[in-house]
Amino acid sequence: MPVETIVDRTSQIDDTKRESQVNPAPLAFGAFAGTTFLLSWVNAGMVGEVSIDAAVSTAWIFGGTIQILVAFWHLRNNELFPAVTFGSFGSFWCSFALFSTLYLDNIPPAEHGVVTALFLFPWAVFSLYMLVGALRVSIGIVIAFVGVEVTLISLIIGNATGVEAYVRVGGWAGVALAAVVWYLAAAEVINHQFKRHLLPIGDLTR
Repeated sequence: MPVETIVDRTSQIDDTKRESQVNPAPLAFGAFAGTTFLLSWVNAGMVGEVSIDAAVSTAWIFGGTIQILVAFWHLRNNELFPAVTFGSFGSFWCSFALFSTLYLDNIPPAEHGVVTALFLFPWAVFSLYMLVGALRVSIGIVIAFVGVEVTLISLIIGNATGVEAYVRVGGWAGVALAAVVWYLAAAEVINHQFKRHLLPIGDLTR
């Protein structure tokens, strides 16, 4: 067999592999957005705190487990940033579910706010340096991480000080964040299906 033919066939196989490689990010985006919306709707004061159970139950599977699985998928594709992002936020939601169901009830109610603020603080630090990394991904991801940071800082201040207004601000910031991440999920799916950039995300990788 001529060398040229072997090279051509190898090139075709590589092209087929690249074309068949599916981006799992929309699945994680949807998981993050849906769970964030449920919790933020409670924090915004739109429903009673008893409704937090809806967010907790969603956090176990959709917000937590799904994002962690997607993170491993990205690791397999040698994609560091989305792997770290989804693996960490998936772990956040699983930790939040554990924190809410197994730990929070065991501490005095007067300390709930301070403990919650302490729980959220490391995630604000994580989101800050990931925001810097997002500057080489897309404008959409940058906006999302800004939203994460605003949400977390507002909730940390609100819970630490007991000022309900900050929690409400964090709730509405979280609702806006969920909308942004839903847009990112929709953009990835729709652009992939139509093979065109119908919904822009502001690529910063070039």
